[in-house]
Amino acid sequence: MTDELARRFPAVHFYNPSLVEVQGDVAIGPGTRVGTFTLIHAGARIGVGCTIGSHCNIHCAVLGDRVVIQTGCHITRGVVIEDEVFVGPGVITLNDKLRGGPLTFPRIGRAARVGGGSVILPGVVIGAGAVVGAGSVVTRDVPEGAVVLGNPARARRA
Repeated sequence: MTDELARRFPAVHFYNPSLVEVQGDVAIGPGTRVGTFTLIHAGARIGVGCTIGSHCNIHCAVLGDRVVIQTGCHITRGVVIEDEVFVGPGVITLNDKLRGGPLTFPRIGRAARVGGGSVILPGVVIGAGAVVGAGSVVTRDVPEGAVVLGNPARARRA
């Protein structure tokens, strides 16, 4: 696996390539670093200069350039994370409302920050430059530049 990953992604640094799985039809931009015990599923698109921590599960999602995904994150299928986003450790994104019907995918806008341990529910849009406090459960869209926290996440009062 070590030689295969080096051949497929010569400009990507895998911290421990023998303990990483990158399935077929994955694109990873140059300068990206990938931690140990991480699984990147078929169809994932990861931009330039990203950092993916250890113990992450990245499904068929799109990550922009210079995105940081800390250790232990689950980025589900269909998620779009725009450029320069920070996702703290243990963040979970969801795409299934469990009511039948179609999947709906979260989107995290440019330069947003999502604190560790947060859960982003299906279809939620986090606006550009927004901040989600650690441990929040985001059940509704977050406007650009807003700061939200709690369960459910609500706007912080000034």
